[in-house]
Formats: sequence, C-alpha cells, structure tokens
Amino acid sequence: MNKKVKKLKYFMIILACIAIFGTILPNVFDPNETLAGKISIATFGIVGTCLLFSIMYYIVKKAILRG
Repeated sequence: MNKKVKKLKYFMIILACIAIFGTILPNVFDPNETLAGKISIATFGIVGTCLLFSIMYYIVKKAILRG
C-alpha cells in the first residue's frame, strides 16, 4: 500500500471516530430522548458515518493513486 494511502486510511478512521463519539453518542445518551429515538440515532448515525467515510476514502484514494 502506498504511504500516502496508508496515512489517508488512518486519517479517515480518526475522523470517523470523532464523528461517532462527537455527534452520535451525545444524542444517544440524551435523557430526554425516547428509546426508539436513541436506537434510530445510533443505527442510522453509525451506518451513515461508515458509508460516508468509506465513499470519501475510495474517491480520495483514487485521486491519490492517479496523481
């Protein structure tokens, strides 16, 4: 694996963790939220974050390998 691609991979993992711990978990631990709301936030937030960052990783990786 290219050194730049490896750095990109680690950077994207760190950004995904920050996104999950910084935005999704505080909403899940909100005491005013219902159980169904917490499950919905956790499920769609984590799945959406993983999809978003995997798509971004794939696009940026292609750009790095081309240029």
